Amino acid sequence: MMESNEETTKETPHQNYMESRNTPYCFVKRYGSLTFDEALTQLRDSLKKADFDIIAEMDIEKYLNKHIKNLSSYKILLVCNKKTAADLLSYDVQMTTLIPCKISIKEIEGEALVEVSIEDTEKTWAISEKKEITDIAKNIKQTLSDILNQIGPKNVKL
Repeated sequence: MMESNEETTKETPHQNYMESRNTPYCFVKRYGSLTFDEALTQLRDSLKKADFDIIAEMDIEKYLNKHIKNLSSYKILLVCNKKTAADLLSYDVQMTTLIPCKISIKEIEGEALVEVSIEDTEKTWAISEKKEITDIAKNIKQTLSDILNQIGPKNVKL
């Protein structure tokens, strides 16, 4: 069945903080002291320092602006580390369907918070069932988790 050409506008539900922190396929951190642009810049810088390339960036706010009302700043980054990708493919060529890793960054609660969600590779890549991939997934999860912890206010004096 083909979609109709009629535009339908939906709203995104208010996301419960505890619910989003318990999403089984990603891990989440929220920042209340940074703007969206500051958090995005820090995320990009931290990814680069950890040897991750940003393969693609999708602006969800622009892409869905006619379909979702009042969507705040929202981007998805597809990121990859070349060595990791090569290792994964050497163990399972079908891993191409699961890489690159996905990271979303969005404004929530009326721009009061910025939320970064990162794919939990330990769970999403576990479908391969190969020990070598499980080990790689665990290491990548830790690296990406460390990146979340690098984002935050800089040069704060107490």
